[in-house]
Amino acid sequence: MRLRVVLPRLRRRPAAPPGGRLRRAAILAAWVFGGAAAVGLAFVLSFWLAMKSEMRSTEVDVPDLDGKTLEEATTATAPLGLQVQVVDRRNDPRVASGRILQQDPGPKASVRRGRKIKVVLSLGGRVLEIPSVVGRGARAVELELSRDGFAAGDEAWVHDASAPSGTVIAQVPPPGSPAVSSTRVHRLVSEGARTATYVMPDLTGLSRTAAERWIGLCGLRPGPVRRVPATGRARGAVVGQLPLAGYPVRSKEIVELTVAE
Repeated sequence: MRLRVVLPRLRRRPAAPPGGRLRRAAILAAWVFGGAAAVGLAFVLSFWLAMKSEMRSTEVDVPDLDGKTLEEATTATAPLGLQVQVVDRRNDPRVASGRILQQDPGPKASVRRGRKIKVVLSLGGRVLEIPSVVGRGARAVELELSRDGFAAGDEAWVHDASAPSGTVIAQVPPPGSPAVSSTRVHRLVSEGARTATYVMPDLTGLSRTAAERWIGLCGLRPGPVRRVPATGRARGAVVGQLPLAGYPVRSKEIVELTVAE
């Protein structure tokens, strides 16, 4: 007798519709791309933060170098990783020679280490040459010194028969000396020849004519004549004078007479 084995039939699951497969593939692709985008964004953000942190760590504030020597400026910038570069030199009477006039970048500017700080050094005041003023008029010399950037210093007057009155006969500093603006130039000025001095004689008792003749011969000048009543004196006789007898008088000085009416 044969036995028949009857196997149960397996039921097949119905196949998924084509639209469902596409939807699952789209969802999977969206997750993949979304994850990649998130990873990329995280990488970019991390890189940006790292770069910013790095830049901050390499930035320093520029110190104020105004008025410093080149050696002092180098000492101040070296610990910050900065370099000092001289790009120009020029005269400035307000800043001593060899000291910094300007800098670029300016003080407190934020720069990266290794940056060069460009500076301008002072040469001090402009070097001038003292002009010669000897032999020239004292008043004109004052104006010319002021115009050329110098200052008129002290002025002394002495008698000098070899130079006309009002003429500069010596100066300090001497001509050709190096100087800076506003240097004072002192002058010695001639008063001309010394005027002879006489002792005024007593003219009283002389006639007016005789007294005026004497005044002219001595290089003096007759002044106003006053007339006063004088008892016991001849008419026209000198009874008074200015300057008085015994006083010193100089050439061309005026002598006033008083005569009897």
